[in-house]
Amino acid sequence: MQILQQGRIVQDDAVDEILRIMSNDQAMKILRQTCDCPKSAWQISQTSDIALTQVYRWVRRLHKVGFLRISGDTNESGKKFFMYQSKINSIRVVLNSTPETIIEFS
Repeated sequence: MQILQQGRIVQDDAVDEILRIMSNDQAMKILRQTCDCPKSAWQISQTSDIALTQVYRWVRRLHKVGFLRISGDTNESGKKFFMYQSKINSIRVVLNSTPETIIEFS
């Protein structure tokens, strides 16, 4: 199986993690929710009915495989906060007659 992420081939050790992410409803909800604009973990939790602790676990995993962008800032009171935005706009799976399946992210 070959996995292409934004024009580059993903290392074999990341393939299993990427497939687990693609098959998980919570991970896909987070990616869909953050496609258009960045959101905080609290906003993601509130709009997707995913527990806040699960949101934090998933954003960490999604960031690790390169699916999520994290940006931070400080509010007026000096408290840091983070926003999360999907780097994935589309997922395409190509099933060939050969044994080579291609999964492409862009």
